[in-house]
Amino acid sequence: MVVTKIEQQKRDENKYNVFVEDRFVFSLIMQDILFFKLKENCEISEETYTYIKDTVIYVKAQDKALKYLGYKKRTEKEIIRKLREYEYDEEIIDRVLEFLKKYDYVNDLEYAQSYIRQVNRLNPKGAMGIGHKLRGLGVSDKNIEKALMNEEFEELDEVIKVLEKKIGDKRSVNLRENKKIQEFLLRRGFSYGIIKDGFSELKIEIEKEDVADW
Repeated sequence: MVVTKIEQQKRDENKYNVFVEDRFVFSLIMQDILFFKLKENCEISEETYTYIKDTVIYVKAQDKALKYLGYKKRTEKEIIRKLREYEYDEEIIDRVLEFLKKYDYVNDLEYAQSYIRQVNRLNPKGAMGIGHKLRGLGVSDKNIEKALMNEEFEELDEVIKVLEKKIGDKRSVNLRENKKIQEFLLRRGFSYGIIKDGFSELKIEIEKEDVADW
């Protein structure tokens, strides 16, 4: 195998992309390039190539992931996206994820449960809104469903609290009030069905033609 090009990165001037047989294989800092005696148009042994790939690059990728996790919990998808930004190949990313999951640094189910607890404590939302947010972070529907079942999460109770706060002791609302309340609850991630159940539970009537909106 021949090192065909060593090119300084534009996004990180301390790192250099190494190409073997005209194919990008890994990026290294200059100290590593000098240590392994890598030069353009020179041979790289299979042993050296494998060691750099399976040990040096893997450890660097692992360190990147652990540092990224040091700020807060992350999903698998977030870890993958971050490592891809640093141009680690899929094999290295898979190995890092395997390590992180083995030692429970990454756990999408626990992430979802923690997210739900935080939302319930700070700014309660509906299951629809929570699911949308978690799917965007890469959490599977299966883990979202489990998390919602595992955590104390009563959508109807939250809708009733909002309704009681919004309308007080009134037991009827007009078209404008009904629309404003619905839109507010929908923005909070509650479904039409749960909102309707909340109105029914409190026996709130929709005046005149407003009934047709349900």
